[in-house]
Amino acid sequence: MKNRILAILAVCAAAFLVQGCGETNARYVESGGTRSLISTKKVNIADWNSAASALVDDMLASGVLDRYEKPVVMKVSRIVNRTSEAIDTDLLTKQISITLNKSGNVLTMSEDEYTKDLAQAQAFENGGVPTPKITMSGKIVEDRESIGDTNEVTYVFMLSINSSNGLALWEG
Repeated sequence: MKNRILAILAVCAAAFLVQGCGETNARYVESGGTRSLISTKKVNIADWNSAASALVDDMLASGVLDRYEKPVVMKVSRIVNRTSEAIDTDLLTKQISITLNKSGNVLTMSEDEYTKDLAQAQAFENGGVPTPKITMSGKIVEDRESIGDTNEVTYVFMLSINSSNGLALWEG
């Protein structure tokens, strides 16, 4: 009898836990929107969205890409991380590459190994792989300040578009 009561209590407790776990307050919010979470201790999606948008807008407005026949082939070079955290810089460079590709002004060269192998095989047959006319490189720098209980973390996103002869054509 005692075991039966314990078994019934265990089943009731399990049912209560399952019901409690089934209810969730999870919901979708727009990445970088007004309802997304803001972190003061790391670079978040709003920072990536804002930096990528501002950099692409400035780059396109500068007219630097107008010097080339469209679409100009671009290679994404190194983005140096000078922050205290491990940052996946692809969050910035991919957003920029996608926007530039969609603009029709730029074609970015793939970093995918299989795609590179295919390009080399095609180059053997056709006499050459397209070479990039411009490269994109950059740096992300962190500045931390604190006064009393107030802490401030600033991230600076620096980007350069360089010509194939090594000259910086645009910086933002």
